[in-house]
Amino acid sequence: MIELTVTSIPFVLRIMYLRWKGIPITLYNVHIALFAWLALAFIVFFTVFYYYPKSYTGFVPFRTVPVVSENGGTVTSIEVDNGTRVKPGQVLFTVDRTTEEAAVKTAELKLAEIDKSVASAEAEVHSAQASLDREKAELQQAVEVFEDQAELKRRKSPAYNERRYQAAVADKAAGEAKVAQSEALLDEANLQLTEVLPAQRESANAQLEQAQVELAKTTVRSQVDGVIDQVTLHVGARAAQFASNPAMLIIPDRDEAHPKRVVAGFSQVSRSVLYVGMPAEVACDTNFNVAMVDSVLPARISAIQPEIAAGQLAPTGRLIEPSEFSKRGEVVAAIEMVYPEHEELLVNGSGCIVQTYDRNLPHGILGHILGGLGIIKAWGLRIKVWIALVTGIGLAGGGGH
Repeated sequence: MIELTVTSIPFVLRIMYLRWKGIPITLYNVHIALFAWLALAFIVFFTVFYYYPKSYTGFVPFRTVPVVSENGGTVTSIEVDNGTRVKPGQVLFTVDRTTEEAAVKTAELKLAEIDKSVASAEAEVHSAQASLDREKAELQQAVEVFEDQAELKRRKSPAYNERRYQAAVADKAAGEAKVAQSEALLDEANLQLTEVLPAQRESANAQLEQAQVELAKTTVRSQVDGVIDQVTLHVGARAAQFASNPAMLIIPDRDEAHPKRVVAGFSQVSRSVLYVGMPAEVACDTNFNVAMVDSVLPARISAIQPEIAAGQLAPTGRLIEPSEFSKRGEVVAAIEMVYPEHEELLVNGSGCIVQTYDRNLPHGILGHILGGLGIIKAWGLRIKVWIALVTGIGLAGGGGH
Protein backbone atom coordinates (compact mmCIF):
# COMPACT_ATOMS: atom_id res chain seq x y z
CA MET A 1 0.00 0.00 0.00
CA ILE A 2 2.75 2.47 0.91
CA GLU A 3 4.69 1.49 -2.20
CA LEU A 4 1.64 2.25 -4.37
CA THR A 5 1.09 5.56 -2.61
CA VAL A 6 4.70 6.72 -3.05
CA THR A 7 4.93 5.68 -6.69
CA SER A 8 1.60 7.34 -7.54
CA ILE A 9 3.10 10.84 -7.17
CA PRO A 10 3.74 11.37 -10.94
CA PHE A 11 0.18 10.26 -11.71
CA VAL A 12 -1.28 12.55 -9.02
CA LEU A 13 0.80 15.47 -10.25
CA ARG A 14 -0.47 14.87 -13.81
CA ILE A 15 -4.10 14.83 -12.59
CA MET A 16 -3.55 18.03 -10.60
CA TYR A 17 -1.95 19.69 -13.66
CA LEU A 18 -4.87 18.75 -15.92
CA ARG A 19 -7.37 20.06 -13.39
CA TRP A 20 -5.40 23.29 -13.01
CA LYS A 21 -5.42 23.77 -16.78
CA GLY A 22 -9.10 22.81 -16.97
CA ILE A 23 -8.34 20.00 -19.39
CA PRO A 24 -10.71 17.03 -19.29
CA ILE A 25 -9.09 13.96 -17.77
CA THR A 26 -9.04 11.08 -20.21
CA LEU A 27 -7.04 7.87 -20.47
CA TYR A 28 -5.21 9.34 -23.45
CA ASN A 29 -3.80 12.37 -21.63
CA VAL A 30 -2.81 10.42 -18.47
CA HIS A 31 -1.51 7.24 -20.10
CA ILE A 32 2.14 8.30 -19.80
CA ALA A 33 1.72 9.19 -16.12
CA LEU A 34 -0.16 5.92 -15.56
CA PHE A 35 2.60 3.96 -17.26
CA ALA A 36 5.21 5.81 -15.20
CA TRP A 37 3.26 4.92 -12.04
CA LEU A 38 3.15 1.22 -12.95
CA ALA A 39 6.84 1.20 -13.92
CA LEU A 40 7.88 2.93 -10.69
CA ALA A 41 5.64 0.64 -8.66
CA PHE A 42 7.20 -2.44 -10.26
CA ILE A 43 10.74 -1.14 -9.65
CA VAL A 44 9.99 -0.20 -6.04
CA PHE A 45 8.18 -3.47 -5.32
CA PHE A 46 11.02 -5.53 -6.80
CA THR A 47 13.73 -3.53 -5.04
CA VAL A 48 12.02 -3.44 -1.67
CA PHE A 49 11.08 -7.12 -1.58
CA TYR A 50 14.52 -8.19 -2.80
CA TYR A 51 16.72 -6.09 -0.51
CA TYR A 52 14.38 -6.13 2.48
CA PRO A 53 12.98 -9.69 2.89
CA LYS A 54 10.06 -10.12 5.27
CA SER A 55 8.76 -13.22 7.00
CA TYR A 56 5.31 -13.80 8.44
CA THR A 57 6.26 -17.22 9.83
CA GLY A 58 8.38 -16.08 12.77
CA PHE A 59 7.80 -17.61 16.18
CA VAL A 60 9.50 -17.82 19.57
CA PRO A 61 10.56 -21.46 20.05
CA PHE A 62 10.92 -23.10 23.45
CA ARG A 63 11.68 -26.55 24.79
CA THR A 64 9.64 -28.92 26.92
CA VAL A 65 10.84 -31.88 28.96
CA PRO A 66 8.40 -34.83 28.95
CA VAL A 67 8.30 -36.62 32.31
CA VAL A 68 7.79 -40.38 32.29
CA SER A 69 8.34 -43.17 34.80
CA GLU A 70 11.18 -45.56 34.00
CA ASN A 71 9.39 -48.22 36.02
CA GLY A 72 5.76 -48.53 35.05
CA GLY A 73 3.64 -48.90 38.13
CA THR A 74 0.63 -47.63 40.01
CA VAL A 75 0.98 -44.00 41.07
CA THR A 76 0.99 -43.72 44.86
CA SER A 77 1.56 -39.97 45.31
CA ILE A 78 1.82 -36.77 43.26
CA GLU A 79 3.90 -33.97 44.74
CA VAL A 80 3.36 -31.21 42.13
CA ASP A 81 0.59 -29.56 40.16
CA ASN A 82 0.28 -27.32 37.12
CA GLY A 83 2.33 -24.18 37.63
CA THR A 84 4.58 -25.63 40.33
CA ARG A 85 8.17 -24.41 40.03
CA VAL A 86 10.63 -27.24 40.49
CA LYS A 87 14.38 -27.62 40.91
CA PRO A 88 16.70 -30.50 39.98
CA GLY A 89 16.20 -33.42 42.34
CA GLN A 90 12.74 -32.36 43.51
CA VAL A 91 10.24 -35.23 43.77
CA LEU A 92 7.46 -35.11 41.16
CA PHE A 93 5.55 -38.33 41.84
CA THR A 94 6.09 -41.88 43.08
CA VAL A 95 4.87 -45.27 41.95
CA ASP A 96 4.30 -48.49 43.85
CA ARG A 97 7.64 -49.85 45.11
CA THR A 98 6.68 -53.14 46.78
CA THR A 99 8.54 -55.33 44.26
CA GLU A 100 11.63 -53.14 44.28
CA GLU A 101 11.78 -53.01 48.09
CA ALA A 102 11.54 -56.82 48.21
CA ALA A 103 14.41 -57.08 45.73
CA VAL A 104 16.54 -54.74 47.87
CA LYS A 105 15.74 -56.78 51.01
CA THR A 106 16.67 -60.02 49.23
CA ALA A 107 19.98 -58.56 48.06
CA GLU A 108 20.76 -57.28 51.57
CA LEU A 109 20.07 -60.71 53.07
CA LYS A 110 22.30 -62.33 50.46
CA LEU A 111 25.08 -59.91 51.33
CA ALA A 112 24.64 -60.59 55.06
CA GLU A 113 24.79 -64.33 54.35
CA ILE A 114 28.08 -63.89 52.53
CA ASP A 115 29.45 -61.83 55.43
CA LYS A 116 28.66 -64.71 57.77
CA SER A 117 30.28 -67.11 55.35
CA VAL A 118 33.42 -64.98 55.47
CA ALA A 119 33.58 -65.34 59.26
CA SER A 120 33.07 -69.11 58.91
CA ALA A 121 35.79 -69.30 56.24
CA GLU A 122 38.21 -67.45 58.49
CA ALA A 123 37.54 -70.02 61.24
CA GLU A 124 38.13 -72.82 58.75
CA VAL A 125 41.45 -71.27 57.75
CA HIS A 126 42.54 -71.10 61.40
CA SER A 127 41.40 -74.71 61.95
CA ALA A 128 43.23 -75.90 58.83
CA GLN A 129 46.36 -74.03 59.89
CA ALA A 130 46.23 -75.59 63.34
CA SER A 131 45.71 -79.05 61.82
CA LEU A 132 48.67 -78.48 59.51
CA ASP A 133 50.87 -77.42 62.40
CA ARG A 134 49.88 -80.51 64.34
CA GLU A 135 50.57 -82.82 61.41
CA LYS A 136 53.92 -81.15 60.82
CA ALA A 137 54.87 -81.72 64.47
CA GLU A 138 53.88 -85.39 64.25
CA LEU A 139 55.80 -85.68 60.99
CA GLN A 140 58.87 -84.18 62.60
CA GLN A 141 58.65 -86.74 65.39
CA ALA A 142 58.26 -89.60 62.86
CA VAL A 143 61.23 -88.27 60.88
CA GLU A 144 63.41 -88.26 64.02
CA VAL A 145 62.42 -91.86 64.83
CA PHE A 146 63.11 -92.88 61.22
CA GLU A 147 66.52 -91.19 61.27
CA ASP A 148 67.41 -92.98 64.51
CA GLN A 149 66.43 -96.35 63.04
CA ALA A 150 68.26 -95.57 59.80
CA GLU A 151 71.42 -94.70 61.76
CA LEU A 152 71.23 -97.97 63.72
CA LYS A 153 70.81 -99.85 60.44
CA ARG A 154 73.78 -98.09 58.88
CA ARG A 155 76.03 -98.89 61.84
CA LYS A 156 74.65 -102.44 62.03
CA SER A 157 74.01 -101.90 65.65
CA PRO A 158 72.83 -104.84 67.76
CA ALA A 159 69.98 -102.54 68.87
CA TYR A 160 68.66 -102.35 65.25
CA ASN A 161 65.29 -104.01 64.75
CA GLU A 162 63.91 -104.45 61.24
CA ARG A 163 60.31 -104.30 62.41
CA ARG A 164 60.91 -100.96 64.17
CA TYR A 165 62.67 -99.64 61.07
CA GLN A 166 59.76 -100.54 58.78
CA ALA A 167 57.31 -99.05 61.29
CA ALA A 168 59.34 -95.80 61.30
CA VAL A 169 59.31 -95.73 57.49
CA ALA A 170 55.55 -96.22 57.47
CA ASP A 171 55.01 -93.56 60.15
CA LYS A 172 57.15 -91.09 58.20
CA ALA A 173 55.23 -91.72 54.94
CA ALA A 174 51.88 -91.45 56.75
CA GLY A 175 52.99 -88.18 58.35
CA GLU A 176 54.02 -86.72 55.00
CA ALA A 177 50.66 -87.68 53.51
CA LYS A 178 48.78 -86.09 56.41
CA VAL A 179 50.84 -82.88 56.05
CA ALA A 180 50.08 -82.76 52.31
CA GLN A 181 46.39 -83.30 53.03
CA SER A 182 46.40 -80.55 55.68
CA GLU A 183 48.17 -78.18 53.26
CA ALA A 184 45.52 -78.90 50.60
CA LEU A 185 42.74 -78.22 53.10
CA LEU A 186 44.46 -74.96 54.12
CA ASP A 187 44.83 -73.91 50.45
CA GLU A 188 41.16 -74.67 49.85
CA ALA A 189 40.12 -72.67 52.90
CA ASN A 190 42.33 -69.74 51.84
CA LEU A 191 40.92 -69.91 48.28
CA GLN A 192 37.40 -69.79 49.68
CA LEU A 193 38.31 -66.81 51.88
CA THR A 194 40.38 -64.78 49.40
CA GLU A 195 38.81 -65.60 46.02
CA VAL A 196 35.40 -67.29 46.10
CA LEU A 197 33.71 -65.30 48.86
CA PRO A 198 35.02 -61.88 47.66
CA ALA A 199 33.66 -62.68 44.17
CA GLN A 200 30.32 -63.70 45.68
CA ARG A 201 30.30 -60.53 47.75
CA GLU A 202 31.05 -58.37 44.69
CA SER A 203 28.21 -60.06 42.82
CA ALA A 204 25.86 -59.57 45.78
CA ASN A 205 26.88 -55.90 46.01
CA ALA A 206 26.14 -55.46 42.29
CA GLN A 207 22.72 -57.06 42.77
CA LEU A 208 22.05 -54.77 45.75
CA GLU A 209 23.10 -51.68 43.77
CA GLN A 210 20.88 -52.74 40.86
CA ALA A 211 17.96 -53.31 43.22
CA GLN A 212 18.55 -49.89 44.79
CA VAL A 213 18.65 -48.29 41.32
CA GLU A 214 15.34 -49.92 40.45
CA LEU A 215 13.93 -48.75 43.79
CA ALA A 216 15.11 -45.18 43.11
CA LYS A 217 13.31 -45.27 39.76
CA THR A 218 9.99 -45.53 41.59
CA THR A 219 10.53 -41.93 42.72
CA VAL A 220 10.46 -39.63 39.69
CA ARG A 221 12.46 -36.43 40.19
CA SER A 222 12.99 -33.29 38.14
CA GLN A 223 16.26 -32.99 36.26
CA VAL A 224 15.96 -29.28 35.43
CA ASP A 225 14.79 -25.95 36.77
CA GLY A 226 11.41 -25.10 35.34
CA VAL A 227 7.64 -24.99 35.67
CA ILE A 228 5.29 -27.99 35.68
CA ASP A 229 2.48 -28.07 33.13
CA GLN A 230 -0.03 -30.52 31.66
CA VAL A 231 -0.21 -32.91 34.62
CA THR A 232 -2.31 -35.90 33.52
CA LEU A 233 -1.67 -38.23 36.47
CA HIS A 234 -3.85 -39.12 39.42
CA VAL A 235 -3.24 -41.46 42.32
CA GLY A 236 -4.08 -45.02 41.37
CA ALA A 237 -3.39 -44.53 37.66
CA ARG A 238 -0.72 -46.40 35.75
CA ALA A 239 2.39 -44.28 35.20
CA ALA A 240 3.27 -43.78 31.54
CA GLN A 241 6.64 -45.02 30.28
CA PHE A 242 6.59 -43.44 26.80
CA ALA A 243 7.71 -39.90 25.98
CA SER A 244 4.88 -39.65 23.45
CA ASN A 245 2.40 -39.94 26.31
CA PRO A 246 4.13 -38.24 29.27
CA ALA A 247 2.75 -37.99 32.78
CA MET A 248 3.51 -34.24 32.78
CA LEU A 249 5.68 -31.64 31.10
CA ILE A 250 8.38 -29.36 32.46
CA ILE A 251 9.02 -26.07 30.69
CA PRO A 252 12.69 -25.52 31.59
CA ASP A 253 14.13 -22.13 32.44
CA ARG A 254 16.44 -20.65 29.83
CA ASP A 255 20.11 -20.29 30.62
CA GLU A 256 22.59 -17.77 29.25
CA ALA A 257 23.65 -20.17 26.53
CA HIS A 258 20.09 -20.37 25.17
CA PRO A 259 18.64 -16.83 25.05
CA LYS A 260 15.16 -16.16 23.73
CA ARG A 261 15.22 -15.75 20.00
CA VAL A 262 12.82 -15.68 17.08
CA VAL A 263 13.03 -18.30 14.33
CA ALA A 264 11.59 -17.29 10.97
CA GLY A 265 11.35 -18.75 7.48
CA PHE A 266 12.17 -16.71 4.37
CA SER A 267 11.61 -17.58 0.72
CA GLN A 268 14.53 -19.32 -0.95
CA VAL A 269 15.17 -16.37 -3.28
CA SER A 270 16.05 -14.30 -0.19
CA ARG A 271 19.03 -16.55 0.61
CA SER A 272 21.38 -14.43 -1.52
CA VAL A 273 20.50 -11.34 0.52
CA LEU A 274 20.31 -12.75 4.05
CA TYR A 275 23.51 -12.84 6.11
CA VAL A 276 24.52 -13.26 9.74
CA GLY A 277 24.47 -9.89 11.48
CA MET A 278 21.82 -8.50 9.13
CA PRO A 279 19.69 -5.84 10.90
CA ALA A 280 16.06 -6.72 11.44
CA GLU A 281 12.92 -5.69 13.30
CA VAL A 282 10.55 -8.05 15.06
CA ALA A 283 6.88 -7.52 15.88
CA CYS A 284 5.07 -10.27 17.81
CA ASP A 285 1.37 -10.60 18.60
CA THR A 286 2.01 -10.81 22.32
CA ASN A 287 3.89 -7.53 22.81
CA PHE A 288 1.37 -5.11 21.27
CA ASN A 289 0.19 -2.25 23.47
CA VAL A 290 -1.92 0.88 23.10
CA ALA A 291 1.06 3.19 23.48
CA MET A 292 2.89 1.27 20.71
CA VAL A 293 5.93 1.17 23.00
CA ASP A 294 8.29 -1.76 22.34
CA SER A 295 5.86 -3.19 19.81
CA VAL A 296 8.56 -3.28 17.14
CA LEU A 297 11.87 -4.54 18.50
CA PRO A 298 15.32 -4.07 16.93
CA ALA A 299 17.07 -7.33 16.23
CA ARG A 300 19.71 -9.00 14.07
CA ILE A 301 20.11 -12.35 12.35
CA SER A 302 22.35 -14.55 14.50
CA ALA A 303 22.33 -17.76 12.44
CA ILE A 304 21.06 -19.11 9.13
CA GLN A 305 20.28 -22.79 8.70
CA PRO A 306 22.39 -23.97 5.76
CA GLU A 307 19.91 -26.62 4.63
CA ILE A 308 16.34 -26.39 3.33
CA ALA A 309 14.23 -28.76 5.41
CA ALA A 310 11.85 -29.55 2.54
CA GLY A 311 14.56 -31.64 0.87
CA GLN A 312 15.25 -33.85 3.86
CA LEU A 313 15.40 -37.55 3.04
CA ALA A 314 14.51 -40.39 5.37
CA PRO A 315 14.70 -44.17 4.80
CA THR A 316 11.26 -45.37 3.72
CA GLY A 317 11.98 -48.66 1.97
CA ARG A 318 11.03 -47.27 -1.43
CA LEU A 319 12.65 -45.13 -4.12
CA ILE A 320 12.48 -41.35 -4.07
CA GLU A 321 9.63 -39.67 -5.96
CA PRO A 322 10.81 -36.09 -6.71
CA SER A 323 7.25 -34.79 -7.04
CA GLU A 324 6.84 -35.36 -3.30
CA PHE A 325 9.38 -32.59 -2.75
CA SER A 326 7.73 -30.10 -5.09
CA LYS A 327 6.70 -27.83 -2.19
CA ARG A 328 9.47 -25.31 -1.76
CA GLY A 329 10.86 -25.04 1.73
CA GLU A 330 12.01 -21.90 3.50
CA VAL A 331 15.38 -20.54 4.52
CA VAL A 332 15.34 -20.71 8.31
CA ALA A 333 17.04 -17.91 10.23
CA ALA A 334 17.46 -17.31 13.96
CA ILE A 335 16.99 -13.71 15.09
CA GLU A 336 18.27 -12.34 18.40
CA MET A 337 17.29 -9.09 20.05
CA VAL A 338 19.76 -6.22 19.93
CA TYR A 339 18.93 -5.26 23.52
CA PRO A 340 18.85 -8.15 26.05
CA GLU A 341 16.07 -6.48 28.06
CA HIS A 342 13.72 -6.98 25.10
CA GLU A 343 14.02 -10.76 25.48
CA GLU A 344 11.64 -10.51 28.44
CA LEU A 345 8.96 -9.12 26.09
CA LEU A 346 9.01 -12.27 23.96
CA VAL A 347 6.46 -14.89 25.00
CA ASN A 348 7.28 -18.51 24.27
CA GLY A 349 5.38 -19.69 21.21
CA SER A 350 4.33 -16.22 20.10
CA GLY A 351 3.84 -15.58 16.36
CA CYS A 352 5.93 -12.78 14.87
CA ILE A 353 6.66 -10.79 11.74
CA VAL A 354 10.35 -10.32 10.94
CA GLN A 355 11.42 -7.47 8.68
CA THR A 356 15.07 -7.44 7.58
CA TYR A 357 17.13 -4.54 6.21
CA ASP A 358 20.05 -5.15 3.87
CA ARG A 359 23.09 -2.99 4.59
CA ASN A 360 25.31 -4.46 1.87
CA LEU A 361 24.05 -1.91 -0.65
CA PRO A 362 25.90 -0.40 -3.62
CA HIS A 363 27.86 2.79 -3.01
CA GLY A 364 26.84 6.15 -4.35
CA ILE A 365 23.44 7.61 -5.16
CA LEU A 366 21.92 4.20 -5.93
CA GLY A 367 22.88 2.95 -2.51
CA HIS A 368 21.29 5.99 -0.86
CA ILE A 369 18.10 5.46 -2.86
CA LEU A 370 17.94 1.78 -1.91
CA GLY A 371 18.62 2.70 1.70
CA GLY A 372 15.80 5.22 1.63
CA LEU A 373 13.41 2.59 0.33
CA GLY A 374 13.97 0.69 3.57
CA ILE A 375 11.96 3.42 5.27
CA ILE A 376 8.95 2.21 3.29
CA LYS A 377 9.25 -1.29 4.78
CA ALA A 378 9.81 0.11 8.27
CA TRP A 379 6.67 2.24 8.04
CA GLY A 380 4.75 -0.63 6.48
CA LEU A 381 5.62 -2.88 9.44
CA ARG A 382 4.46 -0.27 11.94
CA ILE A 383 1.22 0.35 10.07
CA LYS A 384 0.53 -3.39 10.01
CA VAL A 385 1.15 -3.57 13.76
CA TRP A 386 -1.20 -0.67 14.35
CA ILE A 387 -3.93 -2.22 12.18
CA ALA A 388 -3.47 -5.57 13.96
CA LEU A 389 -3.81 -3.81 17.32
CA VAL A 390 -6.90 -1.85 16.29
CA THR A 391 -8.68 -4.78 14.64
CA GLY A 392 -7.62 -7.31 17.25
CA ILE A 393 -6.99 -9.98 14.61
CA GLY A 394 -3.23 -10.19 15.17
CA LEU A 395 -0.47 -10.28 12.62
CA ALA A 396 -2.33 -12.33 10.02
CA GLY A 397 -0.36 -12.90 6.89
CA GLY A 398 0.86 -15.33 4.32
CA GLY A 399 4.20 -16.98 3.91
CA GLY A 400 7.62 -15.38 3.96
CA HIS A 401 8.42 -12.59 1.52
